[in-house]
Amino acid sequence: MQNRHWSTIGTPIQYKEEKRERSKKTMSGHASYDDAFDTKYGYPHKVPLLIADEKTLRGYGNIVRCFEDEEIEITTWPQQGWRPVEPGTGKCGGIRSDNFVYNWEGEFLKAWNRAVPNGQYVTGRLPRNVEPNNRTSVLVREANYHPDGGQLFFPQNGDAFVALLALPTDDVTPEHFRAFYCDGTFGIQIHANIWHQPVYPIADNATFLGKQGAVHACMVVDFPKEFGKYLSVPLRPEK
Repeated sequence: MQNRHWSTIGTPIQYKEEKRERSKKTMSGHASYDDAFDTKYGYPHKVPLLIADEKTLRGYGNIVRCFEDEEIEITTWPQQGWRPVEPGTGKCGGIRSDNFVYNWEGEFLKAWNRAVPNGQYVTGRLPRNVEPNNRTSVLVREANYHPDGGQLFFPQNGDAFVALLALPTDDVTPEHFRAFYCDGTFGIQIHANIWHQPVYPIADNATFLGKQGAVHACMVVDFPKEFGKYLSVPLRPEK
């Protein structure tokens, strides 16, 4: 794929149109990782890792200490014309809540969001130089966001995890993403429109309690298709 320069792909409008065509695909997590080591993609983009706390997560979401007490943010249906949405309406779709189950199977991370239909995904693959018994980073192909509401990930058994997040924009690039290391003593609720993937547990297997808006609209970015590279997401803080 050509580099992202106006001189190689034409005007900014043409660039956005090409990106839009490349992004037309199935929901996040359903694309194949079989070509993750293909040399046509070159080196993956290394995502910076931050320690998650109230300060670093500001704008992305919030720390959750009690799963049961946390209310899910629901976005009011957008106003279509000059007539406003009647107060108290446009946000009555409810929430979905169930377990989000993760299993590392060899070099692949598989996830099952039991709260939504078609919720079984492959969400990452280990790089060639990373062994399953010492997972230090993971290759990530996709991310998505939900405009209809927030989403809560809460570790049932105190398992540490990494959340891959980016702030809202449809013109997202690999450089927008940050990885947040969470030590397992809390969960996180991400805001509506925040780019994310299902979280990345450090342990071989982990179960997270989940809650999210029932509408579950998904907008997706596919990094190899749109930018010619995977993301490399660190799973452990540097010592």
